[in-house]
Amino acid sequence: MLALNAIRQLRYRPLRTVLTVGGVAVATAMLSDMLMLGGGIQRSFSAALESVGYELRLSPKGTLPFDTEATIRNIGGIRDTVESVAGVENLVPVLAQTLSITAGRSESPEPTASRQTLALGLDADEQGLYTLLAGRPPGDGEILIDPAMATLLEAHPGDRLSLGISSRFDTWGSDAIAEVSGTAEFVFATRRDMPVALPLADLQALSGRADQASFAMIRVRQGHAPESVREAIAAVTDRVEVVTLAGIAEQVDERLSYFRQLAAILASVSLLVASLLIGTISAVSVSDQLGVIAALRAIGVSRRRIVGNLTAESAVLCGVGGGFGITLSIVVAHYLESILADFPGLPTTVRFFVLSPGSLATAYGLVVAVGVAAGLLPALRATRLEVTALFHRAEP
Repeated sequence: MLALNAIRQLRYRPLRTVLTVGGVAVATAMLSDMLMLGGGIQRSFSAALESVGYELRLSPKGTLPFDTEATIRNIGGIRDTVESVAGVENLVPVLAQTLSITAGRSESPEPTASRQTLALGLDADEQGLYTLLAGRPPGDGEILIDPAMATLLEAHPGDRLSLGISSRFDTWGSDAIAEVSGTAEFVFATRRDMPVALPLADLQALSGRADQASFAMIRVRQGHAPESVREAIAAVTDRVEVVTLAGIAEQVDERLSYFRQLAAILASVSLLVASLLIGTISAVSVSDQLGVIAALRAIGVSRRRIVGNLTAESAVLCGVGGGFGITLSIVVAHYLESILADFPGLPTTVRFFVLSPGSLATAYGLVVAVGVAAGLLPALRATRLEVTALFHRAEP
């Protein structure tokens, strides 16, 4: 009954109602998107880490994967030491190196396509860092490439590519020829990386980094706690850092804390805007109905019922505007994600806006609650006045 009375009142002021619903929808969309942004990066990055299938990571102290060119020396000895720890199933070393890749032989008279990219050296049997799309994992003298790289170089399984160690500005050192074994999607690749994978021994020989790795992935045996295994590994190794998946996620979250802070600020602003908007509209609506309120009071209608009718208007405005806002937030989040997808150094598997029913429900509930509270204040204030005062304040 209260909702029907509220809708009837709102129909008498269509322009004001439409504008208010629009304002509430925009505030709800902003709040919802900021809630998704606040936890989206951490959730999606954690999901990407879990998909790799390794519970621990070994790296030079103070670095993240591919964060620097620092390497772990004597990785063979460290591997033997770590795999002797109770609870460790195996350790997989990975070497990251920038390569210059050219389609065809350099002496070919025709122009050849070339690209500098990130190469990963790892054991062929371990596919935690990529998903094979076509062909097979790389064997000796072979290379696995990203689909975008295959398109750029017009390379297909069986084609031969020229590889050279390179820096940001030039190619230097030794070079080699590798045969394309297939294509794969890499877990932590950015849109600009177009990474490739080679056998670890091949990349170590090509880069002159024998018995070195950029980091290593460690799988924990079933029934053992990753944290206890991490502590055991840390006790027998030095000059390296051992972290759990949760620890890696926390490190990344710290480096991207700017986005969480921005999301918290904008979410607070959107709630404030919604409360001010509903509060202002409710105050104006109550002021317009002072004569009606006075008449209802004079014939014996209770204050509680009058307050309920007035507050129901705010609830309807917030409910309808919030519903439109949730739909709008999904559209806006998709658009913003397409813009932020090119954020430097961010893997394509990591998303800024992760659609979450919990975030949408929280945003909707907060807007409705704040809007109802803002509409309740002018209603209470009006009903506390005496009937004579209400008639005196009502416009003639």
